[in-house]
Amino acid sequence: MIYNSNQVAELIGVNVSTIKRWTDTGKLNCIKSAGGHRKFHLNHIKQLLKSNKKMFSKVNISKLVGNNKLISSAVKDKKYNVLINGCMKLLLTGDTDNFCSLCKSFILAGYELDMIFDKIINPTLDLIGKKWENKEIAISEEHMASVIIKKFLTSLNENLNVKNPNEVFCFTLYNDSHDLPLFMAENILNDLGFKVFNLGSNLPVYDFLEFLEKHNPLFIFLSIVYVEDIDKMNDELKLLSKETSKKNIKVYLKGAGTDKLFTDYSNFLITENFKKLINELEKNNESLS
Repeated sequence: MIYNSNQVAELIGVNVSTIKRWTDTGKLNCIKSAGGHRKFHLNHIKQLLKSNKKMFSKVNISKLVGNNKLISSAVKDKKYNVLINGCMKLLLTGDTDNFCSLCKSFILAGYELDMIFDKIINPTLDLIGKKWENKEIAISEEHMASVIIKKFLTSLNENLNVKNPNEVFCFTLYNDSHDLPLFMAENILNDLGFKVFNLGSNLPVYDFLEFLEKHNPLFIFLSIVYVEDIDKMNDELKLLSKETSKKNIKVYLKGAGTDKLFTDYSNFLITENFKKLINELEKNNESLS
């Protein structure tokens, strides 16, 4: 979503003249239309708030959540169960706009992306998955929810500030079509300033290794959610570890399928959640925050 000066002023509780002054002095970044009007992406507002964290408390959360007092209170107090149920209801009714607005309220309330994904969106997906398993919802509803989440995740990749020219790759193995973890990882790594290439789902290791011959990424994020053939997966991971080790490339793995690894590889590191991923990146001096 694109915001104008009036909308940003209303969101963060300041005068429009203050917004104009901040853009003129470089405190608040913006893009200007052909007519000279200031336009703002969510990342512009987020960068401003992070530069002065006291401003998070001034954000008009109720404006973003349609004046829903229960949800507004839950956002401020981090009542995750309420937020998970709120997200699930919006997703299963196909309410894209209000779901995206709710998720944006998390960001403007100061939630880090790993918190949003680990504490809210992934638990929401788990609940929806259980509803489908119990035949409470149709597969079409589950797919609709995934598409809506993907729209929100894609919207976060606007006006990013790449601070590290090193490449980082994200992908899933062949026959694993679950791509939402890739978009989440892409968002988090982009937020840390990395130059991220989301190579998508369902990528055969042999094809990736041909691609790797032309590149030298800082590290790789590999999501493993679905495993069709355990032996084949382990053969592919053995080959991936061998070839990435030659270039001293670490591979960070996440997903339910990681418990099916036969061997612990020296350059593989399993991360149970996105918070753990960030912690490991910092430990290995690969994070920029």
